[in-house]
Amino acid sequence: MKRKGFQKLLRMLLNNEVSKIVIAYPDRLVRFGFEILEEVCKTHGCEIIILEKEDKTPEQELIEDLISILVSFSGKLYGMRSHKYERVKKCVEELKN
Repeated sequence: MKRKGFQKLLRMLLNNEVSKIVIAYPDRLVRFGFEILEEVCKTHGCEIIILEKEDKTPEQELIEDLISILVSFSGKLYGMRSHKYERVKKCVEELKN
């Protein structure tokens, strides 16, 4: 949800500046809560067009949701580690000077 492009799109959507959103797959737009975004779009007169529609079984949808959760938390964990690395790097630079 912190992606700059997504935030810009959301602001434009809420300001009624968007009439159509074209995406390849729903999970490329948002990992979670696609139905909520879809409802917001409807409320603001925006249509979401999905190019690659797939009929999935409930089991497939559940597996994809679980994978999305793992990917999301892995990214957050990796991001937290990179911030720690930056702090360590800054401390080393300060010690050098």
